Amino acid sequence: MVADISIQRSVIEILKSKPRTLSAEIIPPRNGAETEAVLKQIERLKTVPVDFISVTKGAGGSLRGGTLPIAQTIKSQFGICALAHFTCRDYTVEEVENNLMDHHYFGIGNILALRGDPPTGQPDHFKPAPNRHSYAWQLVDQICRMNQGRYLARGGYDTPVDSKEDSLRKVRRGTPTNFCIGVAAHPELEPHSDAVEFLRCKVERGASYAITQMLFSVDSYKRFLESCAARGIHIPIIPGIRIVTQASTAERLLSRKEFGVKIPANFLEKLQNARSKEDAKQIGLNHAFELCQGLFAAGAPGVHVFVMNDENTASDLLISLK
Repeated sequence: MVADISIQRSVIEILKSKPRTLSAEIIPPRNGAETEAVLKQIERLKTVPVDFISVTKGAGGSLRGGTLPIAQTIKSQFGICALAHFTCRDYTVEEVENNLMDHHYFGIGNILALRGDPPTGQPDHFKPAPNRHSYAWQLVDQICRMNQGRYLARGGYDTPVDSKEDSLRKVRRGTPTNFCIGVAAHPELEPHSDAVEFLRCKVERGASYAITQMLFSVDSYKRFLESCAARGIHIPIIPGIRIVTQASTAERLLSRKEFGVKIPANFLEKLQNARSKEDAKQIGLNHAFELCQGLFAAGAPGVHVFVMNDENTASDLLISLK
């Protein structure tokens, strides 16, 4: 089978062409599992329809391959714009370039540039090995250089350069890529100034838009937008939405300090007092719907719904927002 390398629209083009976007995020199956479940999710999301679907990359340091082929399947078999998460935590800069070229050859031009999570349960005292990126902004910078046709040079080989700067940085000139670069944003990270500064660094290096961590509060998003604007950050920032339909899930998210998630006490109390699973599901859907409406009113350019294992509930929310 020949890969479909046709060019798809970039996420930033979609954001500029619509007053609001509806998008979704899916997770590859665990290594050793089949793909039927994730294909079913994509098929269901196509009926909404969504503007784009992102595919995660080893969230929480988990063992889940398949980000690139699933993204390519979304594009070629389902005709939906695909966004591939790309993490740099475990790769040398040479491996980053090679892996990005795989995306380029398959026509996956939308990249969410991330540092990457530590394995669940391990402290995040991140010390990169030599020749690896320490921060996501460095990955953004490398992707932008590739978009300029500036690639890594290999020692011992002739390296065509166009300037003294290229020579000093050991840059080899080649055909430019055309990646549209998105990044993560963390409105509820403390201290708040760090959250804004981290995004500013990525925007300065060439990020076109951002998608936030899961949010449960309009106020957190509004505060973040205001702080970003004050620092000259004006890219689209799409809030990430997770539909929580069980009190145990909410409590688990609150216990995961690395997420930094803040769940309103009144919403948690409603889930805890739900009379049945069906009642809890409706409480979760109602909260997510009201949250999205509030986020749109606050200026959100769209919402990005984390599907998790329930594509039907995610689709119900997305359809209700159309």
